[in-house]
Order: sequence, then structure tokens, then C-alpha cells
Amino acid sequence: WSSDVCSSDLQGLLVKLFLLRHGDADAGFPDGSRKLSAYGRQQVISVASEHAAQCKDVQMILTSPLQRASETADLFTTYGLTQCRRQTVDYLLPTTSVKTVELNLQAVAYSCLLMVGHLPMLENLINYFTGDSGARMETASIASLSMEFPMQGLDRKRTRLNSSHLVIS
Repeated sequence: WSSDVCSSDLQGLLVKLFLLRHGDADAGFPDGSRKLSAYGRQQVISVASEHAAQCKDVQMILTSPLQRASETADLFTTYGLTQCRRQTVDYLLPTTSVKTVELNLQAVAYSCLLMVGHLPMLENLINYFTGDSGARMETASIASLSMEFPMQGLDRKRTRLNSSHLVIS
């Protein structure tokens, strides 16, 4: 992992994952081409502006290739993370298994990532890493997980960044 650690993690090297669900999208077909609605764009701008300080150490944005996730990453970069690399990855598609995501994250050489994706994968990933079963993400919600290594059950510090949109029971 990179030696550039998120500044809020002072007790050794931690991997910090910010999980961002795309904003509200217009109805349409095919699913992969659905764009953010005007409301969805506003949601993402609001979340990016509100959480820019918490996400300032993000080194890389990983995003699903679907249009609404790509647009969400664009807006989050514009309004929250101006100095950040970005990569589009197929393992953030809605139906990807959490084990596939886990294996890919273990090969990424960054300690602070923003991942833009979809349901059910994001909720499943939160549950997988935390050992919980009640994660719920609304559109444009963001969650933070910290762990020594991206592996099942190793989340050390879970933060609700947007508690009105993320529920962990």
C-alpha cells in the first residue's frame, strides 16, 4: 500500500474506502446509458461540497463504467476532489460479487479510495467488510470504511458521512 496515508488515520497504515452511490438517474433503456437527472446532479454536487474536507486525501476514484456513475464521479471531482486520479473499472457494476471487488481492491496500491457504484453491490460490500447485514444506501449517499487490509470483516472504523442517506442497523 502507498505510504501516503489518509491524515485522519494515525494508528498505522489503514486503507480508507469511501463508497458513493450514484445520484438519482432518469428512467430509460438501456440501463447502462441512463443519465443523472437534474435532481441527481444536485444531490451529487451537495454531497461533494459537504464532504470535500473528509475526502481530501482520496488518491484515486474508481468508478463503474455505467453513465450515471461516470457522471457522478465527474461531478464529485469538480465539486469535491480537484487533484485526484480516476479509473473506470468493471468490478463496480451492480451485480459484481463482493469477493471480486475484494480481490481487486487487494491489488490496488492506494490507501485512500473513492468508489462510485450501484446497488446492490455497494450495500453488499459494506455488509461484507463490516460483518453487518443492514447497510442501506440511497442515491448520492456516501459511506466510509477503514481497515488494515480490504478483507471480509476487517472494517475498523465505520463513519456515517451522510447519515440521512446511509443506514447501518
